[in-house]
Amino acid sequence: MFYSIDNPGRHRDAFVLKAIAASDEVSRILKANPNGHVHSVFNTSFNLAFGGHLVHVGALGNGLAPFGIGLDQANAHLLTTLLAGDLEAVWDEASMSLLFPKGITLSLAEAKWSNHQIHPFTYNCPSLEDNFMFLANRLLQDDWSTGLAQTTEEKKRIIQYIVDPSSSTDDVSVLEKLDELKELVLHHEMDAKKVFDYWIGRGLGLTPSGDDCLTGICAVLSALEGTDQTFPQKLKPYLMEHGQKRTTYVALEYLLYATENKFHSHLLNLCYVLDKPRGPEFLKAVEEMKEIGHTSGADTVVGMLIGMKAAVIHNKER
Repeated sequence: MFYSIDNPGRHRDAFVLKAIAASDEVSRILKANPNGHVHSVFNTSFNLAFGGHLVHVGALGNGLAPFGIGLDQANAHLLTTLLAGDLEAVWDEASMSLLFPKGITLSLAEAKWSNHQIHPFTYNCPSLEDNFMFLANRLLQDDWSTGLAQTTEEKKRIIQYIVDPSSSTDDVSVLEKLDELKELVLHHEMDAKKVFDYWIGRGLGLTPSGDDCLTGICAVLSALEGTDQTFPQKLKPYLMEHGQKRTTYVALEYLLYATENKFHSHLLNLCYVLDKPRGPEFLKAVEEMKEIGHTSGADTVVGMLIGMKAAVIHNKER
C-alpha cells in the first residue's frame, strides 16, 4: 500500500499513497489555499480544511464529492487510521501532493480529474414521468430508509403525497411542510426563509435529511433544461447568511455546491439517466444512490422526486 521515496527536504523517506481520482474543485481550492489541516476523521474517510473550504478524502467506490479525492478502499482505510483532527496538511504544487506530518504523503499526480457541474439537457417528459413512478415505488421498499419519516407508514404517506399532492395531509405534520416546500419550488409563493428554516439542518448525521432533500431538488432542476431556477437562486443567499447557524459544516458545503450546479458523482449519474430507459446503467445509478450514508441516498431521491414533479408540471404549462 505504501512505498518509500528518497527525495530531499520534507519528502525524504515519505510514505506515499496515490489518489485515483479528484474533482476539479480540489485543484482550485488547494492552489488558492495551500496550507490547511485535518478537519474531521470518520471510519473510512476524512475531511481536510483549506481556507474555509472542505476537501473530502475517501474510497472512490463510495463515489466522489464535488470537493473530493478518491483512493482505493484499502488505502482510504489505512490513511484514515493514520490521521487525526487538526493535523497540518500542506499542498505541494511541484509534486502535486498533500503532505502530512511524519512523512505521510498523498500524491494526486496520477489522479483522474473530473468536473462535477451538471450540464442541463433536453429531456423526454413521458420517460421522466415513468421513471418518477419507478423511483417512488422503489423508495417504498423496505431496504430504503429515509430520515424524513419516523415510521414505515409515514414514509408511505410522504411518497404518496409527492406522487399525488391532492392526497390528505392530515395526521402527518411533515406533509404540511412538504407542501410548503413544493409550493416554493413550483410557484415561489412561500416565504423562502420560513421554508428553509424548517428543512435545513433537519435530521441527524453529517448531512441532515432536510439538507439532502434540498440537494436532490437542486440537482434535478439543474439537470433538466428549461426548469425554473428560482429555488436554487433563493437558497444561495439564505445559506450565505444563515447556513452556519442552521446545519453542519459538511452539509453546508454540499448545499453551497448544489446552488452552483455541482454534485456528488452518484447523484450526477442518476440525474443523467432520469429520462432514459431503465437498463443496467439506470438501475446501477439507483443502487449507488441507495448506498450513500444511512438515509442520505433515500432523502436525496425524495428531493429528486419533488424536482421531477416540478419539471413535469412546468413542461405541461409551457
